[in-house]
Amino acid sequence: MSDVEETPVRIDQDETRSMWPFLVAAGVIAVVILGIVIAALVSPVEKNVTDSDRLSVAAVNFIKSRSDAGKNDPALTCQGFDENASPLKIAAATGRSVTFDRLADPAVDGDKATAQVTVTVSGAQSTSTWHFSRENSRWVVCSA
Repeated sequence: MSDVEETPVRIDQDETRSMWPFLVAAGVIAVVILGIVIAALVSPVEKNVTDSDRLSVAAVNFIKSRSDAGKNDPALTCQGFDENASPLKIAAATGRSVTFDRLADPAVDGDKATAQVTVTVSGAQSTSTWHFSRENSRWVVCSA
């Protein structure tokens, strides 16, 4: 045992502490959040969608419309659409199920576009050139 006694260290707790560091941190966080909100308003997600994405949506909606018996939605086709020249004419005639696989090589020229659309008809893949037209700011499927 030691005869040396430890002297207690006195801690000065009378000093008042400043709130400034916390207020500055909260201000920085508020500025970052405000910047994110402004960026989202200036550049909404809808504007980040490509024409290829929009053409794919038009093709998928057209296929779904034709797959549901009796639900051919004329809003998904361009004016003057000829059912006899439809890209899904063969599948519609046989009553087979059709699923969308992919859209490739989109070529957009103003309000007209073409793309290679691959579909699966009763297990067999088929690729053909589809024609699209932009009507009322959205893409629709055309017969030619």
